[in-house]
Amino acid sequence: MKQRSKPKKGLARLLELAGAKKQKLIAACLLSVLSSAARIVPFFTIYNVILELLRHYTDLDQINSMRIFICTAITFAAVLLYGICAFSSSALAHTAAYDIIYELRLKLVEKLSRIPSGYFTHTTQGAIKKILSDDAEQLEVFLAHHICDIATAITMPVFTLLYLFFMDYRLALVTLAPIVISFCLLSTCLNKPDKAALQVELANAQETMQGTIVEYIHGMPVVKVFNRTLSAFQRYERDLSNFVHVVSKTAHANAKPMGAYYAFFGAQLLFLIPASLLLIPTAKSYLDFLPVVLLFFLVGSGLKEPMEDMMVKVLDSNRVIEGMNRIDGILMQDEISETGTGNPTGYDVTFEQVSFSYSEGTQAVRNVSFRLPADSVTGLVGPSGGGKSTLAQLILRFYEPQQGRICIGGVDIRNISPARLTQLVSYVFQDSFLFHDTVENNIRMGNTTASQKQVEQAAKNAGIHDTIMALPKGYATVIGEQDAYLSGGEKQRLAIARVFLRDTPIIILDEATAYADAENEANIQQAFARLSRGKTVLMIAHRLKTVERADQLLVMDTGELVGAGTHERLLKDCGPYAGLVAANERRDRWTIKRSGKGGDAE
Repeated sequence: MKQRSKPKKGLARLLELAGAKKQKLIAACLLSVLSSAARIVPFFTIYNVILELLRHYTDLDQINSMRIFICTAITFAAVLLYGICAFSSSALAHTAAYDIIYELRLKLVEKLSRIPSGYFTHTTQGAIKKILSDDAEQLEVFLAHHICDIATAITMPVFTLLYLFFMDYRLALVTLAPIVISFCLLSTCLNKPDKAALQVELANAQETMQGTIVEYIHGMPVVKVFNRTLSAFQRYERDLSNFVHVVSKTAHANAKPMGAYYAFFGAQLLFLIPASLLLIPTAKSYLDFLPVVLLFFLVGSGLKEPMEDMMVKVLDSNRVIEGMNRIDGILMQDEISETGTGNPTGYDVTFEQVSFSYSEGTQAVRNVSFRLPADSVTGLVGPSGGGKSTLAQLILRFYEPQQGRICIGGVDIRNISPARLTQLVSYVFQDSFLFHDTVENNIRMGNTTASQKQVEQAAKNAGIHDTIMALPKGYATVIGEQDAYLSGGEKQRLAIARVFLRDTPIIILDEATAYADAENEANIQQAFARLSRGKTVLMIAHRLKTVERADQLLVMDTGELVGAGTHERLLKDCGPYAGLVAANERRDRWTIKRSGKGGDAE
């Protein structure tokens, strides 16, 4: 049996995501390496010029002018080669990075559209924003700049050290000693489990803080209405303080090892000076050894910058890898199967012993079984948190039930492709979302091929046509521009117009009339009556009067189906339903009366 290969991590995973663009990245790195090699050529030529000058300092006429000219020409050629290679490397890396991030963001958005909606229940908007924006942007910077810089930062010291070992292995070892010591100190620090855990904790704290900031901004109207300070939003203050605490803890934990690392890292001259003084007496020729010592002073002390740059880039790559892991957290999510071939011929909906929970613990739905007959209207009622919206969302596979199955026309919806399922079922959410687009295009989401006449008829059926015509540009008005704003009820009716235009055989209405006034609610109910002919309709309602004439009523309470039948039957046989009816009647009788001391509510 063939073993499955382990998923790639780090840079290997990044190159895997790069696909065909990785050839450009490899070419960019090779050009960067070549440019770094060209950068150290002037050190060779300068050394040879100094050597030539010192050998003939007593008789300048003996200086080999041709050798100096050749060294000058080689220096010029190296500088020219460096410029060409550096420019070409940067151009290739940037074009590859832009293409990779463009494709990666498209892949992420497409992936988000294919994973169950339960993912969004436990993931904040800030976390998703950080992945799509911050982590992806950090990845682009790494690909466009750092990956070539890392190649340069690694090869430049390597080439330099090889050259120094060629010149004098003893001084080269002395030059290398403080670097090795500093790397050992840094490695010991980074490889400690508690230090690695701190980096993960820091990334998690930042993600949590950003998610809370987004939520806080969305809740700003509530904060202002109640005239509360920042401290009123306790979770915002707590998450912000926690991030500051983690940053401070990380800085303090790394202070001593990082201080020792930097102390040794720049100590080349401290080692080279005494070593040179000890070796000068053993040199065969003072004139030959002096240029070597000067070269080590010049090049050896200059190793600090490229080596330090290399370490910074490596540390940056660790943050990029952490971001890559978060991106993979989305890309590796299980998807809703797209391979279903089921094609129901009937449009009845059946729940068979369905159970579902959003997380471990209390189940949102427990062993629910019922049938929505075709060409019928079913009302789904119950107290808040009873599982009504969960049942509706299960039909559209926003979530997958842990037990049981849901069938349309006798076909398990898991065997129906998502594309086909959306052709069968329309859903009007309790909170409607409109895009920053024209009114017409917002309605056309239900059917992009519909004619203008069909769009207008759908709006009329939803009771929103007159409101649209009163907007500055009618159906061409962009929502949110030129003071073109819709109320909550108007947004809801616009969403209902989408359903009219889509004309699917199964319709789910989740408190679809919640924001409509009395007049428009009556109009919408009449439109629903026309729309429901020959269709399977499930209406979730808190106002029982809107569904009491339905063909059947289903009563949910704490995730269980506690009653099913007509209004009259449930009044007699279902205590929870009778309690709901009584509560609705008390609500309808509720009034405010004036008294001598103020208003009293009944």
